[in-house]
Amino acid sequence: MHTPIQNIGEEGLIKRIKNLIDSEFISEEINDNLIKGISDDSAVFKIIPGKVQLLTSDSFVEGVHFDLTFTSLGHLGWKVVVATISDILAMGGTPMYLLINICIPQKISIEMIEEFYKGANQACTHYGCKIIGGDSVATAGNFVVSVSSYGIANPEKIYYRSGAKVKDLICVSGHLGASHAGLRILQREKKSYLEKRENFKPNLEPYKAAIEKYLMPRPRTDILNLIVNNVQINSMIDVSDGLASDVHKICRESNVGVEIWEHNIPIANITQKIADEFSENVIDYALFGGEEYEMLFTLNDAEYEILENLTPDVTILGRIVESSKGVNFIRENGETEPLPDGSILSKIKK
Repeated sequence: MHTPIQNIGEEGLIKRIKNLIDSEFISEEINDNLIKGISDDSAVFKIIPGKVQLLTSDSFVEGVHFDLTFTSLGHLGWKVVVATISDILAMGGTPMYLLINICIPQKISIEMIEEFYKGANQACTHYGCKIIGGDSVATAGNFVVSVSSYGIANPEKIYYRSGAKVKDLICVSGHLGASHAGLRILQREKKSYLEKRENFKPNLEPYKAAIEKYLMPRPRTDILNLIVNNVQINSMIDVSDGLASDVHKICRESNVGVEIWEHNIPIANITQKIADEFSENVIDYALFGGEEYEMLFTLNDAEYEILENLTPDVTILGRIVESSKGVNFIRENGETEPLPDGSILSKIKK
């Protein structure tokens, strides 16, 4: 079914979105501090005493950040929310409220917008935050989404990129490269579809874990909770632009260098399998793939020993060194080379 948005107008669309968002239970803290959400000129909420306030935003453009050929509107709604609140989480914060602005082309129907907000609201419910407003406008171009997220943090437990210290270990949660591996499969299936059309039969089941990592990433609140409650870390960032790029961000802000050890980079079996199918280097997936939303952080050896006893899902990638030594990648054969500071857009052919 494809119902044009002009059939109900902006006010009708806002009413439908409000009904979708209000249908899910959100924590009492979120609701008690929200005075006014969607349906007025501005959202109104209380500032929580004793907390610092966090504010971040992200933009997503069709054809650049997502492809509607293989990304459903529900998956897109989920992804834009978690991508934005991941920045709050990476600073040790708690996401609370979001504003979502959408630029809507004519090809997008009422049903598709409802699917988008169902996915966004599902992510909000999962991570305990709430959409409280935004804007919608028509566009002659592609679908564009902009998300702003507000959160709070304990001023004694807020983490910056700028705190890394010489001799720190640099660690990451989970494994790397799977999101890009999932994207590669979806791109391949799209190409097959365009070539075969009516005879096309997708083959996605063997790659389910990697595809889910790309379409429905999950920020590591489990690791974050362990860190906040048990150890002292010195710096942190989420892996959104690719490991190489995000390592450079920590080094720049902390005025340090680093050694990243190739043999320590955690790679899932499915990621290796997909890279092999494309005859591509899986380490490039991990270094430049991005959209992982794993936690990348630094801490001293003693704190790492505490964390290591609490979870097996954290890997030492290398060690922080003096800035004069640079940002380097140590190959398995022992050779040292500069670690490129770049994203997937420049390092891996799409």
